[in-house]
Amino acid sequence: MSSQGPLSDLTVVEMTAHRAGPFCGALLADLGAEVVKIERPGAGDPARDQGPGPAGKSGYFMANNRNKRSVTVDLKTDAGREATRDLLADADVFIENFGYGVTDKLGIGYDDVREFNEGIIYASIKGYGETGPLKEKKGLDLILQAEGGIMSVTGPEGGEPVKVGQAIGDLSAGMFAAIAILARLHERDRRLGSSAEGEDSSGDVDGNADGEFVGKFDVGLFDAIVSIMNEYFTFNEMTGEVPGPQGTSHQSLVPYQLFETADGHVVTGVPSDDRWDDFVDMLGREELRQYQTNAERVEHEEEVVGVIQEEFAEEPTDYWLDELTDAGFPNGPLNDVGDVVDHDQARARGLVRRHDDPDAGEVVLPGHPVNFPDFDTDIRSPAPRLGEHTEEVFADVAGEQTTLDDWRAEGAFGGRDE
Repeated sequence: MSSQGPLSDLTVVEMTAHRAGPFCGALLADLGAEVVKIERPGAGDPARDQGPGPAGKSGYFMANNRNKRSVTVDLKTDAGREATRDLLADADVFIENFGYGVTDKLGIGYDDVREFNEGIIYASIKGYGETGPLKEKKGLDLILQAEGGIMSVTGPEGGEPVKVGQAIGDLSAGMFAAIAILARLHERDRRLGSSAEGEDSSGDVDGNADGEFVGKFDVGLFDAIVSIMNEYFTFNEMTGEVPGPQGTSHQSLVPYQLFETADGHVVTGVPSDDRWDDFVDMLGREELRQYQTNAERVEHEEEVVGVIQEEFAEEPTDYWLDELTDAGFPNGPLNDVGDVVDHDQARARGLVRRHDDPDAGEVVLPGHPVNFPDFDTDIRSPAPRLGEHTEEVFADVAGEQTTLDDWRAEGAFGGRDE
């Protein structure tokens, strides 16, 4: 199996904090990219001290910053801005999630960086994106879950809305940003690569009149949440109905939900009408056979689900898992976090990784969700200490010791010499 990931020739610089931007960078780092994280001297990413873990390196931080290198830069100094520009000059990708307009004020906005690196892929992650009436408004995952609508359909059926149990806006925005980065990289290779070979890369071929490659894009947490709401908007327009919290049921399929068993819970569903008779045979409740179509089952949902629930409550979870599996129906138990860590399938797929961290000892971290048969998306290096790689990274960037010494003396990396 190769030790070189599919992105091993990619250099990524990120100036991100909390989760959305760091998660994007982590996805790329897991695939082999060299990811350098720029942090503020003396403070760093606030996630370093949020949640359990050693000082300056919480589990929250570890999960989203493994396989990266950390440098500290004081962007309020001329030397810090110069060092950052020199670092970005050789980068393929820059990821930032500052507030709207902040990078422009710091002299590292897209137009600034493009002057010395025309092929840079410039990813901006914001609460609301960089256009529209709310572009300057601050946005956090909780707020965007409410404003983007997903909180309204989450929670006990007929009950009050609740947030999704994970930061779905942050994580999905990070994923969408990673997808967009790969799309921009493909476009760059296609357009700038063909230009380098002397082929025509202007006009209609390029999609803009002056033929310039534009590597920038932005994504908002609001955008990501609205996107993953998916068919809810279509159904609303078609029916005029505004759905409330769905509990564990599905908005258009019956049965498809969580059921109580004699000793726990099981989730299952009937994905097509042609399997309904098989489900009735397995369950042994003949009165359900009359509901042959999903439309009929939706119309009589309370009765259908009630009968199924009565039957499931008669036997333990393991019994129903075996019965459903033998009959060819999708099913699973209701696991908690600890169950998933010990899950045979999660281990086999590398979805949870045990990792020896030099500061925290053995920790469990999430693995990469995509399986590559020729490459192991392993944790090659632990989440870095604050500024751990500043000297080695900028020694390469500076090119000569005097430049590095000057930057250090002028406070580029914090702790300005007096």
